[in-house]
Amino acid sequence: MAHPSRTAYLLLLAVIAAVALTVSGCAPALAQAPEKPSARTITVVGQGTVSVKPDLALANLGVETVAATVAEAVQENNTRMAAILAKLKALNIPDKDIQTSGFSISSYDPGMPKATPGGAESSQYRVSNTVAVKVRQIEQLGTVLDGAIEAGVNQVYGVNFTVEDPHSLQGQAREKAVSDAEARAEALARLANVKVGQVLAMSESGAGVPAVFADAYAFAKGAGPSMPLSPGEVQVSYQVQVTYAIE
Repeated sequence: MAHPSRTAYLLLLAVIAAVALTVSGCAPALAQAPEKPSARTITVVGQGTVSVKPDLALANLGVETVAATVAEAVQENNTRMAAILAKLKALNIPDKDIQTSGFSISSYDPGMPKATPGGAESSQYRVSNTVAVKVRQIEQLGTVLDGAIEAGVNQVYGVNFTVEDPHSLQGQAREKAVSDAEARAEALARLANVKVGQVLAMSESGAGVPAVFADAYAFAKGAGPSMPLSPGEVQVSYQVQVTYAIE
C-alpha cells in the first residue's frame, strides 16, 4: 500500500500535467489577434490642363526623284537637296535645326514600254530624301515652306506646332490636378456627411504635349507665305489619383 504522502504527490503531478496540456492546446487560439476593421477612405482622380500658344513649328520636307538608273536618280536628288539646304540656310535656319529623317531607294515598273534593243519594258528607280526642320519663329513658317518648295521640295510629310520646353507647363498642370483632386474629395465627403482626412496615397500620370497639325497638303501644292496659318493652342494635361482618409 502506497504511502499517503506519496499518493498525494503523484496526484498533484497528474493535475499539473493535465493543466499544462490544456493550456498548450489553447495557446494558438489565444495568440490570434482580432482582425482590424478596414480603413475608411475616399479615392479620387484629379485633372489639370494648361493651354498655351505653341512656340515651335516642325516640318518634314522631302525630295523625290525618278530616273532610269540609280546613279541618275541619286545625282538629281542630291542636287535638289543641296539647293533646299542652301535656301534654308539663307532663311536663317541653323544646321542644328535640320536633320535627315529618311532616305530610301526603290525600283518600280512604270508599265510603259521603252525603246530598247530587246523591246522589253525597263524598270525605273525612285530616290527619296527627307529632312526634319525646326522653325523657331512661327511667323516665318510660311516663308520657309514657300522657299523650300521653290528650291525643290516636292513632298511635305507633316507640319505641326508644339512647345519646346513643356516642363514648366507640366508643373502648372500638376498643381491644378492636385487642387482638383482636393475639391472632388471634399464634394464627395459632403455628400456622405463625413470629413476628409490626411492623404494616404498619391500617384500621377502626366500626358505628353500633343502637336497641332497644319494642312501639309496645301503647302505641298505650293502655298506661299500669304497662306494664313493657324497654330492654335497646345494643351499639357496631368492626372493624379489621391486616396484620403475619412475622419
